[in-house]
Amino acid sequence: MRSFLVAVGLAASALPLSLLARAESTDAGVDPEVIAGIDAGLPPGGYAPDPPPLLTRHQWVVDLGYRAGTVMFGGARRITLAKPTATRRAMGRFALELFVGKELVDRVRFDFPLLGADELAGAPRRWDSPPSFERNLSTRAAVMVPHSDRATRAVLVDRATGQVWPLPWPLVARADAGVPGG
Repeated sequence: MRSFLVAVGLAASALPLSLLARAESTDAGVDPEVIAGIDAGLPPGGYAPDPPPLLTRHQWVVDLGYRAGTVMFGGARRITLAKPTATRRAMGRFALELFVGKELVDRVRFDFPLLGADELAGAPRRWDSPPSFERNLSTRAAVMVPHSDRATRAVLVDRATGQVWPLPWPLVARADAGVPGG
């Protein structure tokens, strides 16, 4: 009985490692062709690496919402910090990206609370699959984005699905993010 419990314990501890081994990297930014032909899925060459972080005192706090697969832009407010601060670098399923032409100026990655990169969303689920909140989830996130005088457009990217939503730039108090690729 003890050897059985040890075998089960070893198998359970190896499970997270096997899941990590199967995970594919979808790291970095948005291919400009994806922005032009939005909702075309993930870009074939992956995403560009993050640019060097911007260092600025002027930041935007962007209010974003997620409800059952729809992303909403709830507005933004501009703040001034006591000293220049570099853009925070983190991992995340979503990214708010600033562009000048085709050049990526800055990227801020983030996640909505309780929403992960659910690879099973929209597909039939096995009985033993992990729980999914994506279909019925309603959540919000406030994302701090640096102000850039160089940037000419802003987009919100769902790096798990490849969907891209254009955002108003310069950011405004309140507007609808619209349909992906709209």
